Amino acid sequence: MSITAVKKWSGIKNTKNKVWCTSLLIAMLLSGCVPSVPSVDKAENTPPSSEMSAVSTPADTQPAGNAEKLRAGTAPAKTEPADPVILKYYNYFVEHHTLVDNRIFTVNENTLQDDIIYFAFMNTEPADGKPANIRTKKQIDDVLMKYFGIKPKRYSTGISGAASNGDVQLGSVIEDVVRVHRLLLKQLTDNGDGSCSAVFKLYQIPTDGARPDFDRRILERDPEMETYHRLDVKTTFTGVPEGGSYYLKFSEFTLIPREGPFAPPPQETDYSKKVSPAELKSFHGLSIGMTLDEAKKLLNLPESAYEYHEDSYADYTLVNADGWSYTFRTPSKEKSDDKSQYLMSINIREFPDVIFRGIKLGDAYADVIKKFPSGKEEGQLLGSPDSYFTRDYGFASTLHAVDIFTGDMHIFMLFGMYDTLAWADIYSSDS
Repeated sequence: MSITAVKKWSGIKNTKNKVWCTSLLIAMLLSGCVPSVPSVDKAENTPPSSEMSAVSTPADTQPAGNAEKLRAGTAPAKTEPADPVILKYYNYFVEHHTLVDNRIFTVNENTLQDDIIYFAFMNTEPADGKPANIRTKKQIDDVLMKYFGIKPKRYSTGISGAASNGDVQLGSVIEDVVRVHRLLLKQLTDNGDGSCSAVFKLYQIPTDGARPDFDRRILERDPEMETYHRLDVKTTFTGVPEGGSYYLKFSEFTLIPREGPFAPPPQETDYSKKVSPAELKSFHGLSIGMTLDEAKKLLNLPESAYEYHEDSYADYTLVNADGWSYTFRTPSKEKSDDKSQYLMSINIREFPDVIFRGIKLGDAYADVIKKFPSGKEEGQLLGSPDSYFTRDYGFASTLHAVDIFTGDMHIFMLFGMYDTLAWADIYSSDS
């Protein structure tokens, strides 16, 4: 399903419109916490392209593309080989790509059932004689118990349906996602009870237009590859022997929200209170009404990052930083001589950063709506001060929108496929 939303600010159009989509991550390997066994290649886990084969990192080999930089004097003269333990874990996920090429999610009691079912389909094959988009309930139960020790709460979800004969059917045939994921060990702790805790850096690599030799570049710490470092993942797991190999069973699997370069505002936990303007600060500490000059001090970006525009109505500036988009604008030229530009809108499209009240992209509609005084539609008028208004678009049962009006500001949240938060916008009511 493709969703497009366009917001206008009195003739100003914000063209940035990225739809965030999630990808599931699973399975970690740490040498001190798993049985020592030889590597086993499995046909069903063959990486989707030659780029995804296991990699090694000889000490004197430069990442692809560094030769020209070296001649230009912009590349380091030598890169360090990857630590053997880091390399072992990295190769594990290259060889077992189906465990990570999925929607990102956190495993807990609130985990979306869509994600659980999707993971089960990605890591099983159809039973003999069954179509590609069919699994049995037993297959789903077995793979989820193996890796998480859980079973689905339900088999009929936004992406699947259950039949009376015990089969579960997905809406369409499962295919590899359009991005591959890489996990680079950052921190490892042996818990002393047979389990390990670890933090991994998560890299999301697009399959179309991927940079040459990206595996080697990541392992050799090529600074250019940091543009693909999206989040970190915290996990606790136990290595379980399986034949001549092993697998990892998780008791914790959590995405770590990014920390902005500022002291974030307190997250309101009393959901009977209306949203206050003090809660609505961005990842960078920006708030609606701030001047462009004030924002530049917090963003600390090169001047080339700012897109300046003007028309007969107002002068305005667009800037994107770390997955957040900001629009600044002067007052109407017809009504004011004020040349200062003020922050009129904040938009988040890409990363599951905490926005306010602990809400992040990817959160379920049912969980988000609980964090406001009222999730009811009746008696609330769109655009009236201090109102909370939810609506269903009607053409898809899992597509909701939430409008929140604080008087000075308008918050808009759109829930797309799988009933999860796809993006959030905060606007000045004067926009």
